Amino acid sequence: MRKWGLFTVLFALLTAASAYAHLTGAFADFLVTIQDTETTSKLTEEMRNTRQEIEALKPKLEAMELEYGKRQQNAVKKLKFYSEFGLDTWMTLMLQSEQLVDMMGSQWLLERNLDRYMQELDALYQEYTQLRLTKGALEGHGRLLAMIEDNLSARTKFLSQNPNVEIDQLANFLDIDWSSEVEVKLIAGLKQDQETIDKELTQWAVASPDGSSYKLDEAWLNGKSGLEYFFRSDHLYVLFKKTDLHVILIGRITQGNGEYAGLEFEAGFFNGFLMPDTLMKELQGFRIPYGKLPGRSGSLNVQQTAGALLIKSND
Repeated sequence: MRKWGLFTVLFALLTAASAYAHLTGAFADFLVTIQDTETTSKLTEEMRNTRQEIEALKPKLEAMELEYGKRQQNAVKKLKFYSEFGLDTWMTLMLQSEQLVDMMGSQWLLERNLDRYMQELDALYQEYTQLRLTKGALEGHGRLLAMIEDNLSARTKFLSQNPNVEIDQLANFLDIDWSSEVEVKLIAGLKQDQETIDKELTQWAVASPDGSSYKLDEAWLNGKSGLEYFFRSDHLYVLFKKTDLHVILIGRITQGNGEYAGLEFEAGFFNGFLMPDTLMKELQGFRIPYGKLPGRSGSLNVQQTAGALLIKSND
């Protein structure tokens, strides 16, 4: 009996050691994360703010589309008139003019109308550009909202799949998933993006005609990366997504001593659980070296906008 009792104790000890083998420094912090639902407050706040931005943009976009539609119809009618009857009308006026003054006056009226029409087209184009940007911002907010909701849903799913499991064991499950399925791939993805930027920055950074500013669109980077980036005016988000694995990194673009713009991560969520600082320190966001920008002159600063980064000259 004593032997069986000893074997039972040894078996229990070995089982416990195996179960918690992955519960090391970083993921010990998940013990607090799992119990404290307040750790999701940043995600829920981001979700709430995004919903508010969507609701604010919807009526604005509808009004812009309505006004643009009216102006567009008027512009198309005028274009059709000038293309079909403009030259014939002008020739008729010229032939009917008996004096040089009359002919010059008719030509002046026609040119004036054409100039006014060109100004209307220019204003219409500006409205279209603003409309397109607003629509893109709305679509981007929708994608961001879906991403945050997916991350929070992953938390609910994880907890529902592990009912009545001790907190220590839940933290160990997260530890195993992170170290075996996420950590190496995420770090490699961030590193690959930096290498892409270093090699192809001149393709990403679209310079203005005067070379005083550059636009770096998120779509370009997303087309090159295995991760997904969301550029917003307040934060920049990075998504790593695999089957049953969902990581959101939240950060801002900062100035690096005037030599580069860098993405600094503030927080991260792995399947809806706040990532410990010990893990966040392993993750390096991209850097944009100002020295590699084409035609760069003077000092620069960076600005976050919906869907793009703007780098402008301070001069």
